[in-house]
Amino acid sequence: LVEKKTSTHEGRSTLLYRINEAAAQYYHQLLLSSPLTQGAREYVQGRGLGEEILRDFQLGFSLDEWESLKQHLRKQGYSEADLVAAGLAVEKGGRTYDRFRGRLMFPICDARGRVGGFGARALDDSVVPKYLNSAASPVFDKSSILYGIDRAQGAIREQGRVVIVEGYIDAVTAHQCGFRNVVASMGTALTEKQIAVLKGITTHVCLCLDPDVAGDAATLRGIEACRRTLDRGARERPNWLAGSSELRSRISIISLPEGKDPDQVIRESADEWRGLVDHAQPLMDYLLAAAAEKFDLSSPEGKTQVSQQLLPLIAEMKDGVEREVYLGKLSRLVGLNEKTLAGMAAQLHKTKSGKEKGYQVDRPFPQTGGLEEYCLCLLLKYPSLRGLAGNLTPDHFDRSENREAFAAWQISQSSDDVQGNLDAALHQYLQSLIDRGHPPLDRREQEQALADCIRRMDERRLRSQLVFEAESALETGEDSAERSTRLTELQRRHATLGR
Repeated sequence: LVEKKTSTHEGRSTLLYRINEAAAQYYHQLLLSSPLTQGAREYVQGRGLGEEILRDFQLGFSLDEWESLKQHLRKQGYSEADLVAAGLAVEKGGRTYDRFRGRLMFPICDARGRVGGFGARALDDSVVPKYLNSAASPVFDKSSILYGIDRAQGAIREQGRVVIVEGYIDAVTAHQCGFRNVVASMGTALTEKQIAVLKGITTHVCLCLDPDVAGDAATLRGIEACRRTLDRGARERPNWLAGSSELRSRISIISLPEGKDPDQVIRESADEWRGLVDHAQPLMDYLLAAAAEKFDLSSPEGKTQVSQQLLPLIAEMKDGVEREVYLGKLSRLVGLNEKTLAGMAAQLHKTKSGKEKGYQVDRPFPQTGGLEEYCLCLLLKYPSLRGLAGNLTPDHFDRSENREAFAAWQISQSSDDVQGNLDAALHQYLQSLIDRGHPPLDRREQEQALADCIRRMDERRLRSQLVFEAESALETGEDSAERSTRLTELQRRHATLGR
């Protein structure tokens, strides 16, 4: 056996692409013709996928054996070390074996059509994990690739928009039925790297959201990445709602029927899918509707939460007509007039920009990060502080990534466990919090620093509630005993914190 060597002309990355392409061809031929893959062929037929689309996307199947691919590629001259480097084999206990066994294989290509890795689906939904991806390698990073972009980019340019779905089969089914501007995010929240692939192709993105996850933090983080990355002229902002009118891009939301995924909708009715895409909601309209469903708008707290989420976005719209339209919609949603909302937006923007005044802290706050980030840094670095953070909740954190990081910390037994409870897209952000270069603190200083953070975050929340209650009273003319009691209690708590 003569092993293939990496020449100086070829380069390591080129070799890894060749290995993955060889693997894709092997898996593909197994699916199409091997007697051992009859069950897999019946599965894809049951999902409505014909042979033409299987060949187009080069779908394949990995045998439920430990060394099937390994032996095949070793015969072609590739070393076991190369297979491990390509993410196709696992090395453990002094031996190597196939990473993918008994799975439907989806080759994942970059925009140039080069196979960098694979997504693999178990045929039995009870198998965990149901989906498995290639290990990260010099040619594969799940967070930077959109599945199907190599085949979709032409149609995206021609139609002037891209539709982003979640799953591999959703995208393949769409292409089979003629909707060739569809790509998949591969089951993760959208990342800036994935959206960057679309720059230069289109600035109109239609996100297809499952109703069960449409309002969760990962989805909102994906929208943030989409907005921030597509518009070349927008200055980067930390909040997922910021920078609306500076965007030259257009983001629309496709809301699926309850209990259905794109694959089902398309197979049942191509016309229904076409209608859902053509009537996708503008992002702001979607967010208003989602807020009406998510929050209790009969309560001051619910109205405050909606205002805090949506007002900064509306207030920063440069187009005056657009701004007035959405201020009017939000006004009707929360029951306040547009002038009041504009004033509240300015106050909220000032608060989020770190310009709030009127209080002092006993210990200078580090300048290497914000209040929320420093609080998380303390909790992650000093496990002994856990017992002092009992009154903190995710709602204390304005930034969606900080809310998620704190929620993961809450359910973790130790700081080392936090990453396992956090979305993979936030692992790098979590590490950045841990690595922040704050001076070491002794036990007393740790407790004082955390107490300062909690006090300031409490005060920030109370101040927002006070502004809302006061503005609401002025707007509605209400002077009820209940409202007066709420205001008095908020003022008392605010004064207590300021001591």
